[in-house]
Amino acid sequence: MFVGHYGPAAAVAGSKIKLWHGFVAVQLLDILWAPFVLLGVEHVRIVENFTASNHFDLYHMPYTHSLVMAVFWSVLAGFVYQAWRKSGGLIIGALVFSHWVFDFVMHKPDLELWFGGPKVGLGLWDFRTVAVSMEFGLLLAGFMLLMRATTSKGIGGAIALVVLVAGLAAAQLYGNFGPPPAAPAMAAQSALIAYALFALLAAWVDGTRIPNAAAGQRD
Repeated sequence: MFVGHYGPAAAVAGSKIKLWHGFVAVQLLDILWAPFVLLGVEHVRIVENFTASNHFDLYHMPYTHSLVMAVFWSVLAGFVYQAWRKSGGLIIGALVFSHWVFDFVMHKPDLELWFGGPKVGLGLWDFRTVAVSMEFGLLLAGFMLLMRATTSKGIGGAIALVVLVAGLAAAQLYGNFGPPPAAPAMAAQSALIAYALFALLAAWVDGTRIPNAAAGQRD
């Protein structure tokens, strides 16, 4: 899964956490995965049409995507966020773990339950129409909840939101229908750039919207 991960982040953004914080949380496992691939700690093969939805054979990623490590990173992120912001740690931890849950639905059986343990995955990526529909359904549902929970400060808020959602949609369609990356390192580097860009765009959206509770108090 790619942009579908962002749906839960948008759904809970507003008064409790910032959108860009949620964007980083839901992709934390992949943000860690990319440098681990670049360092040779984890491994991926580029196999054209390995699934109907993408070209990645994610055969070795125990330190980021095994169940036991997904729980570890989720708990750690929640504690760090709680210590930093004094609230929202439980939400951030849940968002981090949501990544593994959605990956379990999408991936082939490549997610270890523990180091050297059985690998699981329901393989929805092999049904591209269903997979893409799920990605966009989660994304749009999340942003609809964000729009209900927050109020735009003006036209800039609408523009920022459209740019972010359009960028996410374009990235998803390119990943599903575009050519495979030339090498695993390129895939990892592109992932890091994409996650950073979308977090920055989410921060732009944060700056153009206010929670409805705050808007009511101001009025």
